[in-house]
Amino acid sequence: MPSATPACLARAALLSAALCVAVAVAGPVAQAQPAPAATAGQAPGGDTARAYAIAPGPLAVVVSQFANAAGVALSFDAAQLGPQQSPGLQGQYTVEAGFARLLEDSALQAVRASSGVYTLRAMPRATAPEASGAQVLAPVTVTATAPTARTEQSGSYTASTATVFAGPQPVRGIAQPVTVLTRQWLDDRALPDLHAVMQHTPGITVDYTDSERVNYYARGHQIDALQVDGMALSQNTSASIFIQPDTAVLDRVEVLRGAAGLLRGAGNPSATVNMVRKRPARGFEASAGVTLGTWSRRRIDADISSPLNDAGSVRGRLVAVADGKKFFQQARAEDRQLLYGVVEADLAPGTTLTASLQHTELDATGAWGGLPAGLDGTQLHLPRSMYLGTDWNRWDRHNDQAFIELAHRAGNGWSSRLSAAHNRLRSDGFKQTSFTSASSTDPYLVDVSTSIYGAEASDQSALALSATGPFELLGRTHTLALGADTLHIRTTGTSGHWDVSPLQGVDLRTWNPATSYPEPFYSPGNGTAYTAPSSRTGQQGAYAMARLSLADPLTAIVGARVSGWRYRVPAAPTSNYSVAHEITPYAGLVYDLGDHLSLYGSYAETFTPQDAKGADGRLLAPIRGQDIEAGVKGEFMDGRLAASLSLFRIHQVGRAMDDLGSPQGCPSNPAGHCQVAGGKTRSQGLELEVSGEPRPGWQVLAGYTHTRTRYLRDADPANTGQPLRSIDPRHALRLFAKHRLDGALRGWSIGVGARVQSDAYVTAGDVTSRQGGYAVLDAMLGYRIDARYSVQVNVNNVLDKVYYAKFAPNARYFNNYYGDPRNVAVSLRANF
Repeated sequence: MPSATPACLARAALLSAALCVAVAVAGPVAQAQPAPAATAGQAPGGDTARAYAIAPGPLAVVVSQFANAAGVALSFDAAQLGPQQSPGLQGQYTVEAGFARLLEDSALQAVRASSGVYTLRAMPRATAPEASGAQVLAPVTVTATAPTARTEQSGSYTASTATVFAGPQPVRGIAQPVTVLTRQWLDDRALPDLHAVMQHTPGITVDYTDSERVNYYARGHQIDALQVDGMALSQNTSASIFIQPDTAVLDRVEVLRGAAGLLRGAGNPSATVNMVRKRPARGFEASAGVTLGTWSRRRIDADISSPLNDAGSVRGRLVAVADGKKFFQQARAEDRQLLYGVVEADLAPGTTLTASLQHTELDATGAWGGLPAGLDGTQLHLPRSMYLGTDWNRWDRHNDQAFIELAHRAGNGWSSRLSAAHNRLRSDGFKQTSFTSASSTDPYLVDVSTSIYGAEASDQSALALSATGPFELLGRTHTLALGADTLHIRTTGTSGHWDVSPLQGVDLRTWNPATSYPEPFYSPGNGTAYTAPSSRTGQQGAYAMARLSLADPLTAIVGARVSGWRYRVPAAPTSNYSVAHEITPYAGLVYDLGDHLSLYGSYAETFTPQDAKGADGRLLAPIRGQDIEAGVKGEFMDGRLAASLSLFRIHQVGRAMDDLGSPQGCPSNPAGHCQVAGGKTRSQGLELEVSGEPRPGWQVLAGYTHTRTRYLRDADPANTGQPLRSIDPRHALRLFAKHRLDGALRGWSIGVGARVQSDAYVTAGDVTSRQGGYAVLDAMLGYRIDARYSVQVNVNNVLDKVYYAKFAPNARYFNNYYGDPRNVAVSLRANF
């Protein structure tokens, strides 16, 4: 099994040292500044009891933590509370009861105003406690509001606010469907990384290039918009040096489905995935967990957050993970280590500086290919444990991220943000075996060879500036959002050898990863040399968006972005191409039907550059994605339950295809025709989603998707009328529901999940492979031992359903991957 190396431990130590340096630099600046006061806002108090596990500490810190966890706005002056200490809060409390318990020895009480904001006021003298040293305080007026987008400690599967659409916005006010996967949902599902999260996300399908390279699709199109803290960094989740992000560092995952050209420029009209990482809490919080499971799964994680000075104006957080496991395939294994550190400093009232570093290492055997199918497209029913690889295969890599942000909130309601990020992806070793068919009559006979590649790296740098705030026009208040950003990606080419020491005519039924193929000796003459050139990709753009209040219930959203995009290969200038001044518009309407329902409609565009050329020798215009949506969103149970229904139709127009009206021998294609931007596709369907608390003690996230895609015109005439991706199911359901038991079973919780989808097929030539519809069921059982400790058991694929996560039609394509068999994980967690 791979294990942590001295180099890994050294890098972890350097990261810790860097975090300490950041604290030392920011501390003197921020120590003299008081914690900023934010604007008060409404927050539902609610009268439903929730479980709290807030550690002892200064009363001001503990009360603030409780307000954050309860999701209410609280008005208080920390200085007035002085040095009073609190034993914390453990157990089930309503908001009112929680405040009463925390303040019972303080001579203060929490009073809820009609606006929903709580304030701390002195108790009437007759009811004030007669504790030694108690002092009756005057009412305080300094206001602070809990961050509404944060989902930690909410205990909910829904969120009323998302940041994926140009900063914090009410989900009901975004004229596209948005799914927020909260921290509670991530914990209950026990999902370790983004790959696992996407498998259970409504509206998303997962496709495999191999075991390590994974693509995500929505509405028939690949998702190429992956963001971290709102910054577009990784655009290709299937890159061989990309590590699927670990969920231990995340507060939530936001998925905006549909076109997002206004915010990011080039891309497909599929979806945008925004991973929002944890930030430091204003009080002390800490947790640690241990997980053991099937296939030698073992995972340890620790998370600590604390003020770093007496005033609490400098705060830090550190997350560490060590995760290792084998797989259900023989000889496959991986080890992952992660360290994430973040510091926040209040430089002045309303001004916060945030800096973070993250290091992730993954040592894996990997599997460059899957299993073959029969010559007629039927499956060979090979064992799920079969691994077409060797125990010396390597696919090691590490990813590093640096992030810094300066945010300012002005007193007039305007806020601005300047962010910079750098992401470095690097391979540490690649040795893989590849299998190809050796016979046109026997699907079990294969040829085997090895590929060995050197180091490969990708450096991605992003810079973004944005501002949002209100303005007055025609007697009404509106909102304007302005932004500009740039992204540069530099990929360093790699070199290596393939077809090293090939084996021929091997019967794969006798394959043994440990003995069938001894590791070959590498020499310059052994195999065929391979070199991939370095490349440069750049994008920059600016956008403006206005939310215009046309009437009390009606809001119009209008905006546009202008973008430039370029691609360069220094060693091959003829491969260079670029797009300048590309405009992507956006328009939407949101109509509130009352306190609970909103209707919406929107039109959005994206563009995708292409390097095909027409008869005039010029590049064809970019492919345009045109997305039309309409739907309804609702919030119920004081915002604890959300539901949405959306209808969409997407056209992609301008795809390159042969210009049959031009003679063969085009200057840009001497052996064929010139190209014309005549291709067109269509994707349409509906999405239905419910999230949150339908009844006290219940949490649910359920999403149903119906999608139909079609080529309307294509470069290959045989594709016309066919689905864009026949392997994607037309019907799909993702569901997980949890129930917290009460009475004699208080402390226990049970959960059940399902992934259900209709049949699918893949055609290659005259051979078609099919898989019928199937359902995979999951279960969870949890028990809160006391206010600090809890244990949880997750069982995935409870019925041990045999199915293919991906399949291909015949023996020439070693691209059939079984879904995971039944597996169990047991977790013990402590909160401090």
